[in-house]
Amino acid sequence: MSDSVVPTVAEAILEYLLSRGIDTAFGVISIHNIALYDAAARHPRFRIISARSEQGAVNMATGWARASGKLGVAITSTGTGAGNAAGALVEAWSGGTPLLHLTGQVASAYLDRHWGYIHEAKDQLGMLSAAGKAAWRLSDPEAIGGLLEEAYATAGQAPAGPVSIEIPVDLQSAPLRRSPRLSRLQVEGSPSRLDGLAEAVELLRNARRPVLWVGGGAVAAGAFAEVAWLWEWLKAPLLTSQSGRGIVSEEHPLCLGYFGSYPEVAELLAEADLLVSVGTRFRTNEANPGRWPVPAAHLNIDADPRAACRPVGASLGLVGDVRAVLQAIAEAVGDQKASSEESWRERARAVRTAVRQRLVDTLGPYAEIAAALAARLPEDAIVVRDVTVHTSSWASRLLPVRRPRTAIHAAGGGIGQGLAMAIGAQVAFPERPVVALVGDGGLLVDLGELSVMGDLGLPIVVILFDDRGYGVLRNIQDREYAGRHIGVDWRRVDFPAIAQAMGIGVLTVEQAGEFAPALARALSERRPWMIYVDTEKVGPMRVPFGGPPGR
Repeated sequence: MSDSVVPTVAEAILEYLLSRGIDTAFGVISIHNIALYDAAARHPRFRIISARSEQGAVNMATGWARASGKLGVAITSTGTGAGNAAGALVEAWSGGTPLLHLTGQVASAYLDRHWGYIHEAKDQLGMLSAAGKAAWRLSDPEAIGGLLEEAYATAGQAPAGPVSIEIPVDLQSAPLRRSPRLSRLQVEGSPSRLDGLAEAVELLRNARRPVLWVGGGAVAAGAFAEVAWLWEWLKAPLLTSQSGRGIVSEEHPLCLGYFGSYPEVAELLAEADLLVSVGTRFRTNEANPGRWPVPAAHLNIDADPRAACRPVGASLGLVGDVRAVLQAIAEAVGDQKASSEESWRERARAVRTAVRQRLVDTLGPYAEIAAALAARLPEDAIVVRDVTVHTSSWASRLLPVRRPRTAIHAAGGGIGQGLAMAIGAQVAFPERPVVALVGDGGLLVDLGELSVMGDLGLPIVVILFDDRGYGVLRNIQDREYAGRHIGVDWRRVDFPAIAQAMGIGVLTVEQAGEFAPALARALSERRPWMIYVDTEKVGPMRVPFGGPPGR
């Protein structure tokens, strides 16, 4: 837009996003955001992907952000629309996803009057503040430039998270007196506190049995080369959180991967003389904090000053942008050599083999399905995992992740978000294979988003494990509540017919041996596919899954 043309607020928002390299948003149109949509319709370089629900729109933006590393953008309506988005904002917050949620608001003259104006909600701003990292209301059109800069910086600054801006519908079309002059703020990590750098280098250099544990904070910081340097220099076994998967290739014999909750790893940690954690939160379902032993020497590196006070306490914390901290360590190390023992590495390789084999031994027929996926998925494939028996038990651990940002999961633990996140990832990278592993319970939550996949012809391969209910909770009721089932079972839903009605091809798997050829076909034919795995016919896992893994 030339300087001589005075933009509206809606147009200024689109220009700002494009200046940040963001040309896509996801949303649901409404009378309270229609001006934003109209601005996009008139813009040759900006597009909005229309979701079928506000939750779906935010989850699509989350998948787009996690795959691309850029700020995701979602557009919803006010009131019920913003409320529908709130749960998905919690997912973005749980996963440390930088996301901008633009929501409408009733006209300025009706704000906070509680007159029952259509789509009005009580304290919408408070709800959005609670569901995300921050929220603002635009009250002066001329402030839009600075507000967008603040939102962009807040969303991206570690720990990253979703932010919301609510814009009254009358202000969306308001012309600005002048075109905004934006300062091009750069998002920086939190201020570094490296007064313990010399002590940290001493710990690292003298450790004979170190363990490296890396989380999503390192991925968010783009610290791929820096983590690889530290790992190679230490020659240490490496564990990851779910969000940290792919920071290094999980095919490396010293990468234990996402097995932090397994007893064999607890025994390894008990023998370690140093734990180095980088950008990880030690979630209770990933690390069993307070139950597994942690070495007395624990060096924590994180942009969040609170990290060292999390359940796995640290003896020394370095606070700052993860890349900058690791670069400072590398500079301080210079040509010094680490002291880790070859026998320690042999011990770690044995643990890697043992935990994987123990998991495979529980799978029964699904071991063949897991092996087929591991063998056939190309290195650049993006795998999105909703919460279901099969993703929680084996897909989150046995499918090797070889690159950063290729493993996306529901970080907050809520079901029904995987399909929409896969759509966002495929929109971000139309040329790459995207596979979504979902369960029937989760798919029913956002079933309408299959329509988006079919309408756009997105070549996603949806692998649906249908066990006629909430399998994880059913297994818990079998194990801990004498088999009393309530709220976990339903009659079979004809998912193949639904998918076909939405323009999606279907391949049915009733025996484990049928899965590999079905996957090969779906990956080779670049069009929307569902691989429908009938788990009642394939059969049960050898050991039922229903609780925290590794116990």
